[in-house]
Amino acid sequence: MILATLLLLLLADEPPKPDAARGKELFRSCSGCHNTENDDRKMGPSLHSLFGKVTLRNGKRADKENVRAIVLDGYNGMPSFQYSFRPAEMDDLLAYLETLRAPVTVKAEGTGETLFRAHCSRCHDPAIRSSAGPDLRGKFKPEWVQSVEEGHGGAPPLTAPPLKEWLDETSRKALFDYLKGY
Repeated sequence: MILATLLLLLLADEPPKPDAARGKELFRSCSGCHNTENDDRKMGPSLHSLFGKVTLRNGKRADKENVRAIVLDGYNGMPSFQYSFRPAEMDDLLAYLETLRAPVTVKAEGTGETLFRAHCSRCHDPAIRSSAGPDLRGKFKPEWVQSVEEGHGGAPPLTAPPLKEWLDETSRKALFDYLKGY
């Protein structure tokens, strides 16, 4: 029976799909430094809304490959886990981490400029060399409201998420007011 199962696995066309439940078990070794229940920081940053963020702490987009690179290579005091996970285990861990998508809600204290810097500048600030989107200065158009609220952009990683899921109405208004005068 075991031999037959192994033979079927070897002959299967597809490798096993990543399993978020197994990834959650693997994450237990990470939970000493990273919180997933809320936004409170432990030794390392909270991962509560890891894939709900636009960028990671290193300034790169919050996508699967950039998260994988941080785990494997380490970053800012976090050690490398390159030799801690087999490739299939790394896939399982990332499958779990991808479930951490709670939107980040910014309270109304954020000014429009602060919100622009947090959510838009990576693509729309000409002062940043990697800026991929158009310069928005002095070009506000009313249709931007819908683009910002519903999400916009091209193919990942140049896709902006719908900010209506991330920012409350007061914060979105502050962002639009800033864009009008930008």
